[in-house]
Amino acid sequence: MWVQRGEAPSVRIASPRKPQPSYEKGELVRIRDWVGNLLGRARLDGLALMALSVGCGLTPGELRQVRGHHIDIASGVPVLDEDLLGRLVACWAGWSVVLAELAEAAGEDYLFRPGRKVAAAKNLVSSWPARHRPPAGLPPLSARRLRSTWIVGLLSEGISPSVVAAAAGMSSPAGLAPYHQWVPPLPRREVIRLLHGHRR
Repeated sequence: MWVQRGEAPSVRIASPRKPQPSYEKGELVRIRDWVGNLLGRARLDGLALMALSVGCGLTPGELRQVRGHHIDIASGVPVLDEDLLGRLVACWAGWSVVLAELAEAAGEDYLFRPGRKVAAAKNLVSSWPARHRPPAGLPPLSARRLRSTWIVGLLSEGISPSVVAAAAGMSSPAGLAPYHQWVPPLPRREVIRLLHGHRR
């Protein structure tokens, strides 16, 4: 039936529920370069996948819902529609320009894989990395790993766990516990500075 309709067969994919390890910084830079050199719609979808997951921390189920008009760039910082997500999410600085450009180009359509008739097609997000493999030496693109990288990156910058948990859609900072294994320890001098605190 797939062949008769001129469509590729659907990809059967299983995704583990536990948090995935974050990408290393060098890996992420090289993956971003690879995605940026893809052609046509593949490039735009790859950038949307990355901007919404590693730039905003959205889950695969959330990122497939985002349309161009769901991103408010009036303040200069792309902020996602709070009614859509039920929480405040601002895009990380490293992806702000990309997300703003994608939102403007998408308009009323979806950022990721626009033009689709079904809002929540099965394996919509996971099938993209399955069909677009990076060159040898790079790990495959994974929305869950990109989200982990976003969480770990914010925690590594010393952002309050309660702020990170809220932006990630978690009910409490306790949900961040599995991600701490990938957060690098602070330098000794920084630990001393934090423990010393400020005079009151």
